[in-house]
Amino acid sequence: MNSNKEIRVMIFEPGKEPYTAVLEDSLEHRQALVGGEIECISLPHETVLCCNAAGKWMGLPVNRQLRNDTIHGTFFLYGDTPEGQGVSLTEEQIARFRDYFTKPRPSVVAFEVRSAKDTEEFLRLMFGGRKGGGSK
Repeated sequence: MNSNKEIRVMIFEPGKEPYTAVLEDSLEHRQALVGGEIECISLPHETVLCCNAAGKWMGLPVNRQLRNDTIHGTFFLYGDTPEGQGVSLTEEQIARFRDYFTKPRPSVVAFEVRSAKDTEEFLRLMFGGRKGGGSK
């Protein structure tokens, strides 16, 4: 990363539409944008996703779904070269990933059981109201 180089990135903040911005291509600026240590994930079409490595564990807000996981906190995309250098996103990459990352979708459903009634409701939702362990 060259601290004098600026690149165009696409920023995804929780609950907001994505937008493009120019970012100085340095570790410090990347960390400032995501709010901590970064994790970079290679995506198709010579694109890299950069997010907070501990966003989920820090309790950052749910943002977008990526494969079988949910990204928490702000993340951004930038272009990549075969040599691994960060470059500005192309218009094609921006269009592709604007549609790829839609609204946030949770990766798991949580259900807190606090009483016997909650347990009955949970079992009804999971097993369609069947009672007993046998099949019908």
